[in-house]
Amino acid sequence: MDYRKQIEEKGYVVLPNLLTENACSHFKALLEENHEIYAPKYAGNAGAAGHGLDNKSLEKIVYNLHNKDLSFFELFEHQEVLKILDFMLLEGSYKDAEPYYLYNNCARCPLLGNPGQQLHSDSRLPGINYCIVANVLWALDDFTFDNGSTRIVPGSHKIKEFAEDGKTYDEEIRVNIKKGSAIIFDANLWHGGGANTDGASRWALTLGYARWFIKPAFDYMQNTPIEIYNQLSPERKKLMGYDLAAPKDEFTRVRGRATSPEAPQDYLLPN
Repeated sequence: MDYRKQIEEKGYVVLPNLLTENACSHFKALLEENHEIYAPKYAGNAGAAGHGLDNKSLEKIVYNLHNKDLSFFELFEHQEVLKILDFMLLEGSYKDAEPYYLYNNCARCPLLGNPGQQLHSDSRLPGINYCIVANVLWALDDFTFDNGSTRIVPGSHKIKEFAEDGKTYDEEIRVNIKKGSAIIFDANLWHGGGANTDGASRWALTLGYARWFIKPAFDYMQNTPIEIYNQLSPERKKLMGYDLAAPKDEFTRVRGRATSPEAPQDYLLPN
């Protein structure tokens, strides 16, 4: 398949069967364990209601996977995915070499009765003529019509406006895929999770990769426990955007970025 052509024309591509059954089970177990631990913490957060985190009856969610378990990096840096992200997010930058990084990483599982999402785009710059943010959805369960498979409008990444709230589009399709597969798409593509009407599990990692000038969803330098930070290779630190930190002063600057970012301060996940 000509992935480049499909992404340029349709805005998305599916990579089937990248993970084994055992790998899917491993990551699902980690997510269930972390959801059990942190869901009560999310519910107690003052900003939780605005992000749906306080309604655990409709969705399971785990944020900031990088500080939960190092094995998630196997998905963050999967080489078949990065090959596609390279031409989506490097091309058009200075010498086609300005770095991109993982600006958001979480996992979601809609539960029975979850009504699905409004069609939306994630880059907030509709119709821009190059990709600035790319999303990767890792299916850890089969995506079916009944458990809320992803809805998209092919080609909508080229439209210079946002999807209208509550509107149904004839061009909308469902991306039904097998567990272990990944969907890669331009974040300007109109998309949204479907409604879960049968109660079957539909865990998915939602990863966002962005060009260097896009603000991260969280301050990763401040929310990475030092014991995890110290185990990360230089390549993984780069993928997390640690070297994109603003330089402290003119003595530590290389082309607008820090030469070697300071290690994060002490950070502990809530007990």
